[in-house]
Amino acid sequence: MSRLEEQITIDAPAQEVWGRLHDIEGYATFMDSVQRAYAPSSDRAHLDVRAGAVQRGFDAVLTDHGAEQVLAWETQGTPELKGSLSVRSLDHGHSELQVHVEYEPQAIHDTFGGPKGMAQVHRIENTVRGGLEQFKSVVESGR
Repeated sequence: MSRLEEQITIDAPAQEVWGRLHDIEGYATFMDSVQRAYAPSSDRAHLDVRAGAVQRGFDAVLTDHGAEQVLAWETQGTPELKGSLSVRSLDHGHSELQVHVEYEPQAIHDTFGGPKGMAQVHRIENTVRGGLEQFKSVVESGR
């Protein structure tokens, strides 16, 4: 299992960032591979994801640790992915968003194709980093 942790500083209060993370339908605006997302309930999310020519739907179980501002998630089915999004206040107008993801690169390859081995790891790292940058842009431009 590979692990990835990334973080980014966002010029917005932690409560605003935390609120945006709960807007599941908005995930398609900052995650390039997500075509559509919705929350059928407060503890479930569905994402339609496209990678290359392959499109798949994923269901995820969400665990909201509101007091700590951590949103944990885990997909149901293949590929198995899990992780968390956590928000930390830096000061009144700035916060840090940290993403933690656990995945099996071969399972991602088997599901979506693409590169193998370390090239798949780099592809996932770049996707997560790009998503963080786009999320930052969405939050900061909506102020």
